[in-house]
Amino acid sequence: MSHFYLGIDVAKAKLDCALRLPSGKFRAKVIPNTLDGFATLLTWLAAQKAQSPHVCMEATGIYWEDVAQRWSPET
Repeated sequence: MSHFYLGIDVAKAKLDCALRLPSGKFRAKVIPNTLDGFATLLTWLAAQKAQSPHVCMEATGIYWEDVAQRWSPET
């Protein structure tokens, strides 16, 4: 089984995402911290074939809550 690791640096307006691939290489993407941004994140993860990544995020104030509550790679 291949493991993907997703780190998310949370800010009010954006999410800086870093995806570690099983090969050890990294991919990065900045998305808006909005519902549309979360959909973009899931689409990007699917394109990377990262179906069930291990996720770690920085909990900045309340700004992490929406993405954490809506996280669903199966969506």
